[in-house]
Amino acid sequence: MSAGRDTVLRLALERFSYSGAEGDTLRDIDLSLAPGSLTVIAGDSGSGKSTLGAVLAGMLPRHGGDELEATLHLAGQEIRHTAGAGPRIDPVGWARQVGMLPQDARHYLSGVRETVEEELALGLENAGVPRARMRERIAALADRLGLHALLPRDPGKLSGGQERLVALAALALDAPPVLVLDEPLAGLDAAAAARVSALVGRLRSASTALVLLTRSRDRLAAGADRVLFLRGGSCHEADTAVAPRTATAANRRPLSHASVLLEFAGVDLGYAASAEPIVAGLDLRLRAGECVALTGPNGSGKTTVLKAAAGLLRPGAGEIVHRTNPGGSVGMLLQNPADQLFERTVHREVAFGLPRRGPEAARVPAVLDALGLAAAADTHPYELPASARRLVALATVLVREPMVLLLDEPTEALDAHGVERLHMALGAVLERGGAVLLASHDEAFMAAAAHRVHRLGAPGGIRA
Repeated sequence: MSAGRDTVLRLALERFSYSGAEGDTLRDIDLSLAPGSLTVIAGDSGSGKSTLGAVLAGMLPRHGGDELEATLHLAGQEIRHTAGAGPRIDPVGWARQVGMLPQDARHYLSGVRETVEEELALGLENAGVPRARMRERIAALADRLGLHALLPRDPGKLSGGQERLVALAALALDAPPVLVLDEPLAGLDAAAAARVSALVGRLRSASTALVLLTRSRDRLAAGADRVLFLRGGSCHEADTAVAPRTATAANRRPLSHASVLLEFAGVDLGYAASAEPIVAGLDLRLRAGECVALTGPNGSGKTTVLKAAAGLLRPGAGEIVHRTNPGGSVGMLLQNPADQLFERTVHREVAFGLPRRGPEAARVPAVLDALGLAAAADTHPYELPASARRLVALATVLVREPMVLLLDEPTEALDAHGVERLHMALGAVLERGGAVLLASHDEAFMAAAAHRVHRLGAPGGIRA
């Protein structure tokens, strides 16, 4: 195998398997990336998309038994991997050629910089870029991505969508010839997604080769040079889009006279470091049998509203009133499942804190079955695909049968099967007289699941 002059990266992969795995995660994959090309690799959660991206980015195999049999042509060099005797790779040198935006964007951020501007400058500093030129490049990219308001912010206090924007900006500033983007539009509002799409177009015009890893075709995939579907560990040419999401939640309208379970009355919400409230004057009622969606730009306060509903944040003004039945509870699914998963098995995770016997313990297998997780009961949560991990996190909330269910970007990382399970779970909550308040940018999901949508305004002093 040889790479042509118009190929910046070529991979001929015979097989890849993780340490201790019974079978191969990837096999028989041949990819050639030309300068300025966009290659889309689509597939369900667990299909191996992120694994393939990590192989391209030089992050796999790791020490500890991972096996890779492959040949790569990169930067004019041929690199051969053989099982048990892979080459020693310089990760810094490789990252200069292939950059990767991981599915969890926070993993790309350093975690040691005090402001977003300093975070963006990190790679440029390491490359020895003069300070004046560094500031020019950061300012220009901030213009294109609408990041100026974020530059003085603490990277550790950004919303999930803002984290993704900042990570992508840092990656683009490093300007490697190849970029691998794992679900780059996840958690972004429409305006931010449009800016990312425009940035991708500029990167292609500058001869950057891009690989997009996604669960379904989106606006970035529309102009792809090649669309592949990853199934059974191998890539296949895709003539049609990935199967659309199936809506199975109840479409009935809640009764107008149904009891109010949660009410925001003239509520201001913010944090100690904020001069102005993030959300101001919020009036919102959530009735039994009703699903309400919160949407709006990244940073507009959607997660803040959910935290306040869960009792994690006190309002600066106004009142939040819970009117659930005696014994009723509020349960919240966080945007990142890693923030609420810590046990050794799925069953232990879902059963954590419940009595070992009695009706509450009996709910555990029922919830696992309802979410399609019964077969994974004895599996460590972090050995599961991202979609299944999110369902495990959801199970830890549903098992307590909350009367008010709070969901932060619930479809993020879910494949089509996971979304269908989510719809069924929401329908069950509504049928037993509960209510759902969710925050999302997923317009298709909100249209299928929510009875109404409450739109928050621009970040900073929102009048909701």
